[in-house]
This record gives sequence, C-alpha cells and structure tokens, in this order.
Amino acid sequence: MSATTVLAHSVRIARTEWRCHRRDAGQSRIHRRLLVGLRLVVAAALGAAGRSIGCDLAAGQSIPVTELWLAGAVAFAWAVWRSATLTHERFSRLDPDMLLTAVPARAPALGLLGFVSARLAASLAVPTLGVAGGLALGLRSPAVALTVIIAIAGMAALAAAVGVTGRLATQLVGTRLTRGRFYRDLFVLFGWTAILSVVAVFRSTLVSALPVLAGVGSLSGAWIVDLALLGAGERAGIEARRGLAVLGLMLPSLALFAGGTTVLARRLWEAEPTGSDGAHGSHPLVDGGRLDRVLAGAVSRPVRTVARERWLAEQRAPRGVLNTAYVLLFVGVVGFPVVGIVGVPLLLLVAFALAVAVGVAFGSDPIGVEYRVLPMLFTTIRGRQFVSGLLLAALVVGAPTVTAVVVPIGLFSSATLLETLAVALSGVAICACTAAVGVALGLGVDHDGLVPVPSFFTDVPAYAERGWAPFRRLAVLFTVVSVAGLPAFLGTMPAVSDSGAGIGAPAAAVRIGSLLLTTLVAVAIASGAVRVAVRRYRRYQLT
Repeated sequence: MSATTVLAHSVRIARTEWRCHRRDAGQSRIHRRLLVGLRLVVAAALGAAGRSIGCDLAAGQSIPVTELWLAGAVAFAWAVWRSATLTHERFSRLDPDMLLTAVPARAPALGLLGFVSARLAASLAVPTLGVAGGLALGLRSPAVALTVIIAIAGMAALAAAVGVTGRLATQLVGTRLTRGRFYRDLFVLFGWTAILSVVAVFRSTLVSALPVLAGVGSLSGAWIVDLALLGAGERAGIEARRGLAVLGLMLPSLALFAGGTTVLARRLWEAEPTGSDGAHGSHPLVDGGRLDRVLAGAVSRPVRTVARERWLAEQRAPRGVLNTAYVLLFVGVVGFPVVGIVGVPLLLLVAFALAVAVGVAFGSDPIGVEYRVLPMLFTTIRGRQFVSGLLLAALVVGAPTVTAVVVPIGLFSSATLLETLAVALSGVAICACTAAVGVALGLGVDHDGLVPVPSFFTDVPAYAERGWAPFRRLAVLFTVVSVAGLPAFLGTMPAVSDSGAGIGAPAAAVRIGSLLLTTLVAVAIASGAVRVAVRRYRRYQLT
C-alpha cells in the first residue's frame, strides 16, 4: 500500500476518532460555551503578558530566559500528560481485529497520533493566538506572531508525539511484566501524593535548586525563544541560527517518534497476547468461607454472595478502590484547612477520611461494576438483598479498619477512652452512610448512558459514564456525608465544647454528645438512602 493511501486512511481514522470522542464526552452546549469562555480569558491574560514582555524587549531589556523556560517546561509537561491521557482513552477503543484486515498497522497508529495532535491543537489554539498577538503588539512586528505560532505548534506536536509514544511504551512494559501494569497504574493514580509529600518536606531545597535546573535548561530554552522571536530580528536580541537549528531538530524528532508509535502499536496488536493478565482464577461465589461461618445464622446467603462478589470484583479490578483518590483529595483540600483554622481534632478527621474512603470503595458505581451481569442480577437477587450485600461489604471492611486505626491513635492522644470509642462508632456509622448514599446515587444511572472505557489494573474495558455526571454525583455524596458529620465537627471544636461549661456541661460530655448525634444522623440518612436504593433497584430498566 502506497504512502499516500496510508496517509489518507490515517486521516480518516483520526477524523472518526474525533467524532467518537466528542460523542462519548457528551458535553452540553452550556459546558462548551463555558470552556470557550475560559480559553478566551486565558488567551487575554497571556496576550497581556506577551505584550508586556514585547514592550520590554523593544525597550532594550534582556529576555527573561529562566522564567520563560519554567513556563514552557510546565506547558510542555501538561501537553505530554494530556496526550498520554487521550491515548489511554482511545487506544483501547480501536478494534485491531477489524482495522488490520483492511489497512496496515501504521495507518491506525498514525491516525491515533493525528487525533491526539488535533485535540491538543484545539486546546492550545486560542491561548497561542493570544501569546502571538501580544508579542506582536509589544514588538510592533507582525512577523513575530507567525514565528511564535510556529514555535508553539512545533513544541505541541513534539509533546503529542512524546505522550503517545510514552503511553504505548508504558502499556507494552505493563504487558511484559507480571506486575508491571499494577505498579504503573498505581503510580499514575497515587503518585501525585508521593510527589506532593516530597515537595512539602523538601520545599526549601527544591526552591534553592530551581535556579540551577533553569540554568541547565537555559540553553535549549534560549534556542526555543530564539525560534519564537525570529520574526523580530535584531530588536529582540536573538540569534537566528539557533532558532533555525531548533526547527531543524524538531522535524526529525517528530518523524522518529511517529515511527516509534507505529512500531509500538504493531507490537501491542500483533505480538502481545490479549486478555487479562490471568493473575486471578475463577472463584465460586456461593461456597462457604469464614464470612459464612460467622454470619450464616444472621445474614442470608444472597446478601453474603453479593458482598463476596463485590470483594472479588475489587480484588481483580479495584474500580471502587480507585475512587478513594477523590476522598484523599477532598480531605486534603477541605479537611486539613478546617483542622488548622477551627481546631477540629485530627483524630476525628482521620476517622472521617477512612470511613468515607471505605464507603466509597464498596458503595460507588454499582451499575457500572455489575454491568455485564445485570440481567442475571435482576432476576436472581432482590433489591433489599443487593443493597444489604453492598452495605455488608463496606462494613465488614470499614468497621475493623476504622477501629484498628482510631483506637490506638486515641489512646496516645489527649482524648479520653469514651471519646475515642465515640469517634470510632461515629466513623463506622459514616462508613455505612457513605456506602448507602453511594448505592442510592449509583442506581440512578441510566443503563444506556454507560459506555466501555479503559480501566486501570486490567486491559478489560469497564463501563462508566462519560462527562461530568460521575463527578457531580461524587460531589453530592461528599455533601451529604459532610452534613452527617457536621454535628461532630462542630461539637468537637474548642470554642463550642468549652462553651458548655456555662450551662454546667463538661467539655468531654459536649464532644461525646456531638459524636453520638453524628452517629444518629448518619444512621438516619443511611436508612433513608437504603429505601431509595431499593426502590430504584426494583424500578430499574435495562432498555
């Protein structure tokens, strides 16, 4: 097949992926307008900054190479990350069994690269025009706008190629190593916590090292700036040969990464085995075990089976466990500032975070997790049994976890034993509340709104909604759970607990009372959520 034909097929595949991505995203017209407005605001800000830099250069000041290098490095890293994310989303949606019977492997590989580059260009187009226009106005040279666009377009294309090639290489390594996929996805999901911890601990060292790092990259950074300001000539104080050299290096680099994309895609499609990693065999869900020996007389077998099935599903593909990353983010952004500002005990925050994390892990997205077996599920398990099974799955894990963490910390803190036990009890109640509300919200998802999406820790696609709907449900869940925990947070504040002395109530009694009130509120919310979940389960429609 000729190169022209392959290129035509690649363009057609890229166009198809563009349409599929827009259809899967399901963005409303208001959301698209808000996104355009945000890009216009960013473009205006960058244009103002570019005009200021251009005026300074026209006045004879030197180029701020260090600042521009740092800004460019951050933008390049974001572009690489965005490209890798798009590759992860779309590569698993390609159907190699169908495509490779009609076109060679390099056609869909180059089509994927073209799609990622086009999406990245769409995101950067308006901000790029703002920077180019601002520099052109500041230097009073229309040619600068053209060279700035060329420089940014070249770096964006290089970032797209690096992101696509890096993501495919990472996936290839994950298929070769037995546990490679697990550690790779674990770093992608929770590596940011380790990075933030390192930054927090070694902040002063990193700040002092930034000028050194900028100096190391000043050579390449200056060359890229030379390319961007090539249209200004001698007024900008740049060297034209270095700018042209950067342009000359970009072209073969793009060709090299495009070839690497083709090679990696061919290896993944033609040389690597498909299917799951086979780390776990088949397990019957109705066989007796420790759970049956403990709960056989108190909990029915269908409830135990639902709980055991959810544990096994999370063991094989920890989809619900991954949502705990949002709990860490919520606690880090909202919880710790509250502890520092109003004086809420850290012990209560730890219990709240653990309880919400376990509840989210086993109570979120029930329809997506059970998507493939929904017909069998609805014909064999009643609504109350299904909801009770998920609550059991959360409480069997959450109650021991919260107790094992909270009690030792409470014994070594200033809290009394009764306060520590009350915190643990409220944490267990919050866990049940979180799981119940999560199941109730998850059973409101429309069956037709779920589409196959790439999943972490396995190459088997999962079923989930696209767009902002899952995040809105998660926000509602956090809001409801926060309302349940509000009495405990208010009652344990020193300003509130100490004020009880005016009416003859000891501070410890106020704190314990507020914790017990949170327990009652959480149980009440959980009971209402269970009724809603059972009603939605009974009325759920598959078509």
